[in-house]
Amino acid sequence: MKKPLLLITLAFSLVGTLFSQENPRTKKTYDFELSDMAKRIIPVLSINANNRKLNALVRREDWIWKEGRSSALVEEDKYSYFYEINKIDDKDYIDGGECAKVDTAWVEGVKGDGIGEWVLIPIKPIGDAVSHLSSKITHSSCYEVSFGINNGYQQNEDLYRKNNRVKEAKVSVYVAPYGCGQDEAYLCSNPECVYENVFKISDEIQENPFYLNYDTHSFLVVLPEKYSDLTDPMEFYLKFEILSVYKGSKYDDTCISNLTATVDVPQ
Repeated sequence: MKKPLLLITLAFSLVGTLFSQENPRTKKTYDFELSDMAKRIIPVLSINANNRKLNALVRREDWIWKEGRSSALVEEDKYSYFYEINKIDDKDYIDGGECAKVDTAWVEGVKGDGIGEWVLIPIKPIGDAVSHLSSKITHSSCYEVSFGINNGYQQNEDLYRKNNRVKEAKVSVYVAPYGCGQDEAYLCSNPECVYENVFKISDEIQENPFYLNYDTHSFLVVLPEKYSDLTDPMEFYLKFEILSVYKGSKYDDTCISNLTATVDVPQ
């Protein structure tokens, strides 16, 4: 039995060595120093850049974008990513349609109310923005961004009231020009913050809710002039930072059940 076991061990060792080696075709060396925001975006850039064909990987239960949040709650009786950022992009499929799944949540993981904690999400292009943000085309100078939030922990009304909900949030929008190589996508420059504002988030519970609480906001983002003639494709990312909360009756954990954002060209 020892000889087959040794062969198996050697085989696994060889595979591990192969996968641990850097592939020179996919390893991007940047000629500029990457910002903190750039490092956070790079892990999902290739997935979102390639016409979103591989976007399903982001939603795999074993693939967690840990760079897309400042913290996440870990509880002893739950698996480590139970309250991860991926929980704010879950979906249910009802009658053939797609809708937000709100019985899961991202929960910040610091002591206290989570003031200053944040999540970062890609902004999905829709309408004319799909072509305007793609390669080899002159970009629009102005875009309309909308975000929707299912505030709090919406598994049920009891949990909604027991936990904190976001009251005010600082919303920042980053633009990230990128290029595509043979096996990867890469940033052409560091992401730049092109919009920042404070929004008050609703805490109203709907009388006959399909969701306990849902709030939307839209705003215009005007890009600096240098982006007008850029032929590199671009992506937008939205950073959502907790500034104040509606206090929960029992817990001081601040929760978000769902957060999505889209970008379009204003008509």
